[in-house]
Amino acid sequence: MDTSLMLFAAFAFLAAFNAGNMLTLQIQHYGIYPQVGRDQFAEYIRANNRSAVVPTILPAMLLLLTSVALLAARPHFMSFGAALAAVALNVTQLASTFMWQRRLQGEMAETGYDDGKIRLLLSTNWIRTVAFFAQAVLATTILVQALACAGVV
Repeated sequence: MDTSLMLFAAFAFLAAFNAGNMLTLQIQHYGIYPQVGRDQFAEYIRANNRSAVVPTILPAMLLLLTSVALLAARPHFMSFGAALAAVALNVTQLASTFMWQRRLQGEMAETGYDDGKIRLLLSTNWIRTVAFFAQAVLATTILVQALACAGVV
């Protein structure tokens, strides 16, 4: 199989995976922070931050790497503009992560529960959620268009 096609397949899988993962974090995980309890909250956040490496951080970094790689080696059915949009969406989610989510979770891991920080975390995390979701829509659209051009659908 062609390297650019394998790269796109990895991108499409990771885009869908990260979109689902982030939507779950946004709606389910972050939404139950108030029920964790103030006394246990800092410990909970520290455990959460440690356990996020494999299911959340690694796939997001792999998506960023595949998106950047697609700028140089994309399949014939993916335009340069689509590859650039994928990178821009990654930069958006990464900027949001470092401007808000990582900082807020790090602070709460030290200081504990804070209503204001949780509200800010929930509201700003929509930036990441939408960026990941848009990237999954982009990957799906490219895939469906490629299949249609090939006469598969």
